[in-house]
Amino acid sequence: MGKTINLVLVVAGALACLAFTGLMPWAELGMNAKFDNWPEWLRWLATNLNFSLPDYAAVSDLSTQWTAHLKKAGAETRFGDYAYALVMGLAMIGAAIGIGAIGREESEEKTILPVKK
Repeated sequence: MGKTINLVLVVAGALACLAFTGLMPWAELGMNAKFDNWPEWLRWLATNLNFSLPDYAAVSDLSTQWTAHLKKAGAETRFGDYAYALVMGLAMIGAAIGIGAIGREESEEKTILPVKK
């Protein structure tokens, strides 16, 4: 039973970490990841080497909701910084859950030393 719970926590933590890590470029680009906003070297890769860049159209309405909430809370500029901090924090929490589930089982087995009599 304990290994099943740990496996579920590891998978859930990994999925949360990957999902929020995928949102980091969108948040870092000011919640607008259109082609013109990507760094020059990534645009060069996309143009010359057919490297596809995500456009994050699926989360475009999320940026308007976050911006409205941040303006209501008193933020004035650089809303992408707030979004990036939130997404980074959520990714770190997801990673910590997965690492904690893996590390708990191993720490119990490896830290107990046999007593010689």
